[in-house]
Amino acid sequence: MRKCYQRYIVGSPLEHRAQVRVLDVGGADVNGSYRDIFGHPRFAYSAADIQAWPGVQIVCEDPYRLPLDDSSMDIVISGQMLEHCEFFWLTFAEMVRVLRPGGFLFLIAPSAGPEHRYPVDCYRFYPDAYRALARHANCALRDVWVDERGPWRDLVGVFQRYGAPLSAPLLPEEAAIPAEDIPPASQEEEATRGDAHYLAVLEDLHRAINPRCYLEIGVRHGRSLRLARGLAVGVDPTPVLDEPLREGARLVASTSDAFFDGLTADALPAPVDFAFIDGLHHVAAALRDFMHIERIAAPGAIVAIDDILPNHPTQALRNRRSRVWTGDVWKLTQILRHYRPDLTLALLDTAPAGCLLVSGLDSKNRILWNDYNPIVREALSWDAPSEEVLGRRGALSPRSPAWADFIARLEGGGASAAARTAALRQLLYHA
Repeated sequence: MRKCYQRYIVGSPLEHRAQVRVLDVGGADVNGSYRDIFGHPRFAYSAADIQAWPGVQIVCEDPYRLPLDDSSMDIVISGQMLEHCEFFWLTFAEMVRVLRPGGFLFLIAPSAGPEHRYPVDCYRFYPDAYRALARHANCALRDVWVDERGPWRDLVGVFQRYGAPLSAPLLPEEAAIPAEDIPPASQEEEATRGDAHYLAVLEDLHRAINPRCYLEIGVRHGRSLRLARGLAVGVDPTPVLDEPLREGARLVASTSDAFFDGLTADALPAPVDFAFIDGLHHVAAALRDFMHIERIAAPGAIVAIDDILPNHPTQALRNRRSRVWTGDVWKLTQILRHYRPDLTLALLDTAPAGCLLVSGLDSKNRILWNDYNPIVREALSWDAPSEEVLGRRGALSPRSPAWADFIARLEGGGASAAARTAALRQLLYHA
């Protein structure tokens, strides 16, 4: 639903109208709500459902009739409802009826997954089902895609009612609050440590791997991207470069999700054999970045993940309260250890907040994709990082002889998948 919002509301007249009426059909707050996505006061958000459950403002006495006027809503949304609706085509036609000409209907329903009756569970949907619904209700299907994350593999459809697009006086843009404006926390909460700076470690890896193509998620000032000696692609929605990039490096101003969604052969000049993840400091985003990179990685690729070892529980909070901030990316180590024991993982004691190296990638492995939603729900339930994480137990010093030997093995012809994985396993043994 956030993707629908970003693709079709952001930058459109709807984003800036003084008031936008949003209807969530089947919008009871049972497993969460879409209300936060439309949280700006300009959105007048209402949820309709067949009972007065939490979060419901409109109770439908007839499940196939919305008690609203024709063309009264600017946006209609519905997620994870259609499979529970016995005569879903009737409800879909109602959603189109109450939508204003030019307005958007965002529809999400599973294409897979186990039975989950509430009170019934009747259907799973494929793209042709949405095409048929558009013909049935005489509206346009603007976009349709399958979210490959399991177990539901949601089918997402963007419909639009035929007619003139909506327009209205625009409101002034809101200024974003810079991260630098966050007040510093205590000295203990802002502490950092590490036997070597992460940029020095990345420089070692670039020299040893000499990647045909390097991919970086989260560019910021470009200091790590400038370490690439050859072809490189950096992805960041709001980069602030303090110096020009080297020849062969290209910057894509985009979120990583949008970058991977629109990935084409031209976007990456060669298979990725070294990647660095330092983007949005949330475990779900870091996990998605890793999943996408694994799919396009060359055999023997190595992925480095930053901010994996917070120095204080405050730094590890999902909602930022300190200038030194890792978010809950630390959970990614535990996820990969549990769900992907086939991978080789090595923790490095780098400043300011640790680094994780991963090898043994398998582009055909679907475990993380199939179980993505349960994995994320589980990870979000975990509390603060353990003493093992905060104490950096098992993390190897980049100044140790074992690290020097690892780099030497890579430089000495360890370009094959087996050689790189074996070298990292040896490093893990020393740790």
